Amino acid sequence: MRFIRSLSVACLLPVLSMSAVSIASDSAAVAQELNPALQALTAQQQLLKDVQGFVAEDKAEQQARLQLFLQDKAQQEALLKAAKTRLQRAAEEQERLKAQFDRNEEQLIEQETLLKQRTGQLGEVFGVVKEQSAELSQQLQASLVGAEFIGRAQSLSFASDKAVPTMAQLQTLWFQLQHEMTHSGTISHFNTEVADTDGRIEAQPVVRVGTFNAISSKGEFLNWQPERQQLSVLAGQPESSHQQQAAEFFSAVSSDDKGGEASSEYLLVDISSGQLLALIGQKPGLLDQIRQGGSVGYIILALGVMGLLTAIYKLVRLNLVRHKITRQLKAEQPSEDNPLGRVLLACQQKLQQIKDKPVTSETLSDSLNSTLDEALLKELPALESGQSMLKLLAAAAPLLGLLGTVTGMIGTFQSITLFGTSDPKLMAGGISQALITTVFGLVVAIPMLFSHGLLSSQSRALLMILQEKSLAQLNQLNQLMIWQPAVEPVKKPQDKPVSELVTG
Repeated sequence: MRFIRSLSVACLLPVLSMSAVSIASDSAAVAQELNPALQALTAQQQLLKDVQGFVAEDKAEQQARLQLFLQDKAQQEALLKAAKTRLQRAAEEQERLKAQFDRNEEQLIEQETLLKQRTGQLGEVFGVVKEQSAELSQQLQASLVGAEFIGRAQSLSFASDKAVPTMAQLQTLWFQLQHEMTHSGTISHFNTEVADTDGRIEAQPVVRVGTFNAISSKGEFLNWQPERQQLSVLAGQPESSHQQQAAEFFSAVSSDDKGGEASSEYLLVDISSGQLLALIGQKPGLLDQIRQGGSVGYIILALGVMGLLTAIYKLVRLNLVRHKITRQLKAEQPSEDNPLGRVLLACQQKLQQIKDKPVTSETLSDSLNSTLDEALLKELPALESGQSMLKLLAAAAPLLGLLGTVTGMIGTFQSITLFGTSDPKLMAGGISQALITTVFGLVVAIPMLFSHGLLSSQSRALLMILQEKSLAQLNQLNQLMIWQPAVEPVKKPQDKPVSELVTG
């Protein structure tokens, strides 16, 4: 920008100089008139000096920039030369390494040829040895014996080498084979690290039974993890009786090691080396099956619990009533704390109410019969209460199970529609719900039917006792009555009070 400004001022200088010359040649007469022009000329000369100064500064700046550029160019040329030197050295090193590689290849071929010549027929033997070593290494890693002897497979690492096995390596193969066969038939007690179900690792005593089982001091069955070379507690344990048996077996083995007497010699053994025990963890428990039933399953179980509590409550009540009735049969006077006593009291109270009224014997008998029927009807609801609800639950539970079956199958078919039939696990949820809810419905309905039948039979038996004893009481009263000949309807003069009809 300063350069452009200087260039503009330089272009104006000739014009300004010509103006100054023309002004100087004028006459003195007009000198006084030209004083403002002379002053302008002085200002223009000062401007010219300023422009010349600006041009000098710009030139010095351009010279400095040129020097920096030349220095940078020299540095870049030096770097380029150094890079070419390194490239030449790398190319020479590449040629040398290539030649060395070719020489190594030739020597390797010669050595392999020499090896084949020297080994002769033993080459096949060495191949079989390496093959067996590789197989044994895998077996040792997967064997339960490795929990006690860690790192055995590392001694067979020569199976992957190209070199001829040495005598020591051959002896190692023989030793590991013999070691595995020997310890696969022994029961051993040792300490090792065990991972529990929460992932915590803790050193604890362990008993190993051959290559089949490993148990802890608590009777927990352990699983061998070859990839981690570590024992872990099985997520799904056998029944508590088997765990108790395992704990006693552990104590017995510990006692044998200390010179004591063994208390148990029996143990649940998994001949599949833990595979069958591992499947126990995948078997759904009771809570898992309940969760598989879904909301319908929860409803069925809730109804079953309600029906069961009702049946137990009514069964206890009926037994108490039976006990009170039995006690009433042995008593001389009726009591209000039992149905039989209340029925008898109702008959006696009715007899007392009409004792002094003039009625006929037929009217008295009808009145007592009506009072007896009324008292029995009052006791019947208390004896038969709850049976209708049990009957309803017994009928509704299978229907709810069928509802769960239908909804489960709908979910199964939706999974088939979305994902096809390639993965059975996607359909397992719907099928489980369909089957579990059906089972829940039947499990609830069958006890409800038996409970309803039991309560119904007991209530009928108690009702028969009430009818029998109350009728016996009524017959006893009828026997005490003095029956008169046939009389006219009620309110005739010959009608007598009840007190005169009953003797004693």
